[in-house]
Amino acid sequence: MIKNTAVILTLLASSMLPVQASITVDGNLSDWGIKRNGNANDWTSNPGIHATVEDQTGKLSEYLNPGYGGQAYDAEALYAYVTDTHLFIAMATGHNPNTPNNPLQNSYGAGDFAIDFGLDGTYEVGINVKPAWDTFGVANGLYQVDQWAYGLWNDNPDYLKSDHPTAIMAGTLLGITNMVISGAQTGYGQWSTDTHYFYEISLGLDLLRQAGWNGSSFNIHWTQMCANDSIIVDPPANVPEAGCLLMMSLGLFGMSGVRRKKTGF
Repeated sequence: MIKNTAVILTLLASSMLPVQASITVDGNLSDWGIKRNGNANDWTSNPGIHATVEDQTGKLSEYLNPGYGGQAYDAEALYAYVTDTHLFIAMATGHNPNTPNNPLQNSYGAGDFAIDFGLDGTYEVGINVKPAWDTFGVANGLYQVDQWAYGLWNDNPDYLKSDHPTAIMAGTLLGITNMVISGAQTGYGQWSTDTHYFYEISLGLDLLRQAGWNGSSFNIHWTQMCANDSIIVDPPANVPEAGCLLMMSLGLFGMSGVRRKKTGF
């Protein structure tokens, strides 16, 4: 009986653990499940990965939301995957990461990734993309943010400016993430002739905890300096560690054992 119970406990605990995908941060999103078949299903990710997909036509004058810009400013897909030790982020965009930030020439550079702990509308943490024109901080740095920059758009009934930070203006460096940005790619999605760029990031959950994350749900947000097209993904709350899950399993079996003893079953 004890042997069988031990086997059942092991199976239950293992079944409650998240399935860990193997992700290599190299700018190639095939290990996320992203395909290159020239159809809309290309953006469908593997099970267990949280995703927001907003692939739009590549016409230059196409309306995005809240601005225009077509493929050159299209934030197409944002993915997040949380393991027991790391947060992985991936993004597809039509925006060239080397685009200069020169508003007088109607050119707006890449923004930074922003994270909102607790989904309360305050983006406490940012990941510094650091294009060539950016004078703030260090490349790939994870910052506890004191001040954000925002885009061109003012508050209106459908748009709240504070929900769409563009770049870190001031903050405290917490550590360095692993970030790779691909070169130009074609052949993806229903607009397969469009040019795409892929961002891929990983960082330890210990850095998020250092920034004040308590395991609650959070948003990940990205947009360009103009904020013509923003994208947000919501990963799940923190998954309990293996030891906690095992203790939960033991507790459940202990309760069932007490019930069997009382009922005589």
